[in-house]
Amino acid sequence: MKGVEWLRNYIKERGIDAKIIEVRRASTVKEAAEELGCSKRQIIKSIVLVAEDEVVIAIVDGTSSVDLKRVEELVGKKVRVAGREEVLHLTDFPAGGVPPVGHNCKVILDEKVLKNESVYGGGGDEKHLLLISPPEIVRDGAIVARIRK
Repeated sequence: MKGVEWLRNYIKERGIDAKIIEVRRASTVKEAAEELGCSKRQIIKSIVLVAEDEVVIAIVDGTSSVDLKRVEELVGKKVRVAGREEVLHLTDFPAGGVPPVGHNCKVILDEKVLKNESVYGGGGDEKHLLLISPPEIVRDGAIVARIRK
């Protein structure tokens, strides 16, 4: 399992402008927004999808949900949401802690996320969040498209 320390090293080595924040609880968008005192739009969800033989991570803000049809059009394959146990196996991060950066698979960032100056995403486990600006996620390899419903 990768976790928080792996992520801390990754952002440092890559020169990614981001900060890992420890939180009491942030397993849901609502909990994270309440704890941080920010809008649900500033919380991002990294949804792990299985597209036949490949993994795709779809990132949307806390007020949106992923439109699987749009993702299927982008990747040209049928996709489904990975189960909790699968998430760890596929990403090396636990469900609820999947960060928006550090993956060697396709990462798609919903265009609406770019409207935020900074966002909070998974920080390696359920007790940490990653404070990052959306352009840094793109710089790490994410492609931008409309993937929300």
